[in-house]
Amino acid sequence: MIKKILSLFFCMITFSGVICGCDRTPNKMDEYKSLDTDKAAKVALEYMNNKYDKEFQVVSSEKDANYSFVPGAIQDCWCDVEFKIKDSESDETYTVRVINTENKEEYIIKWDNYMTTIATTLVEREINSIISEMKLSNYFIYSWDIGEKGVGGTVGNKGFKPNFHIDIENDTLSSVMEKNEMWVCFNLYLPESDYNKSLVSDFEKTLKSVMSHENLDDYVSVSVLFFDDDYYSEIKKINENGSELPLNHEYKAIHEDVIKLN
Repeated sequence: MIKKILSLFFCMITFSGVICGCDRTPNKMDEYKSLDTDKAAKVALEYMNNKYDKEFQVVSSEKDANYSFVPGAIQDCWCDVEFKIKDSESDETYTVRVINTENKEEYIIKWDNYMTTIATTLVEREINSIISEMKLSNYFIYSWDIGEKGVGGTVGNKGFKPNFHIDIENDTLSSVMEKNEMWVCFNLYLPESDYNKSLVSDFEKTLKSVMSHENLDDYVSVSVLFFDDDYYSEIKKINENGSELPLNHEYKAIHEDVIKLN
């Protein structure tokens, strides 16, 4: 009897907590309803044209939300505006995430992922320079994932905040990482015939020397994979043709070493 009473007591406490939690759950339904996709697109277009000194055109503008477990409640909402470079032959699109303030009048840029293309160019240039100094010629880099810490986006296409800037002519990877919290992840592929432990160790030492910054929130991760020479030649050719590599190809690596900085 006592056990039943205690069980009922705890159930009542748990239920009360859920109810109280529901009362405290923020509901941004009104904010979501008032989010104007046309206005968001206009603000985002002006931002992109001004920041990158290019002419973009809007492809789409759609709002979305994170829904609460409470029926009819929204925890967060935003508008994702898709762009492409105007008159470009490429069909590649870029995303700008826009939110509005509590007064529902001011629209704010949360992040964009066009900066990813600039950041990748910088990182790729520096990494290739490091590898060339190691007298390696037969290699390729696959699966870049570069972004700013705490910013959204998708794998391989992360976002950057509006105040993130790169001077592609003068900046180095070290100078950018000194000023910003970044992560840089990629896979380095080599043939098995080039395998030796000192190669990976030397690469790690060089990376550390190049990225001699003081920002402890940066994160660099490199997976160095060595494949059977014939299979390596096969996937390298696929990569050079701009095609996706076979699913789960990483599992065919004969040796794998992971370098992590910070």
